[in-house]
Amino acid sequence: MKKTIKISLLLILQSCYFGVGLVEKEITNNYFLFANNKLDEMSIWFHSEEHSYQLIIPETVFAVGENGDYIIAKSHPKNKKNGIDKSITYYHIIEVRKKKANQYSNLNLEQFNKKREELNIPNSLSFKLTYKELE
Repeated sequence: MKKTIKISLLLILQSCYFGVGLVEKEITNNYFLFANNKLDEMSIWFHSEEHSYQLIIPETVFAVGENGDYIIAKSHPKNKKNGIDKSITYYHIIEVRKKKANQYSNLNLEQFNKKREELNIPNSLSFKLTYKELE
C-alpha cells in the first residue's frame, strides 16, 4: 500500500513539474516565445483569447527583437527526419496590432530588409534576444 501511494505521489508531482514549458517568455502584447521540452522547439505564439493560442512562427526561432509596434525574428527550418537546418535562415516581421499569423514570414535577408524599409521599421530595432545554441 505504501509503495502504491509513493508511486502515485511521484506521478502527480511529475505531472505538475512537466506542465511548464522550457521557455515561456512574453515578447510583447500577448505574443510569446515558447519551447515546451527542447530549445529546438522554439516558436512564437499569439494569445488571442482566454484559452486560445495561435501559432505565428513555427520551430525553430532563435533570435527576436521588438519595439512595441513590430516583432522581428530569425528562424531555421526544422523537420522531424533531419532536425534543424542551420544552413537556411528565415526572417520574419510581425505587426503587433494585426494579431494574426502569416504576416511577413520566411523572408530571405534581402526581402526582409526591403519589407523593413517599406514599413519604416527603425534600424534601432535589433535582435536583442538570441539563443546562441540555436544560431
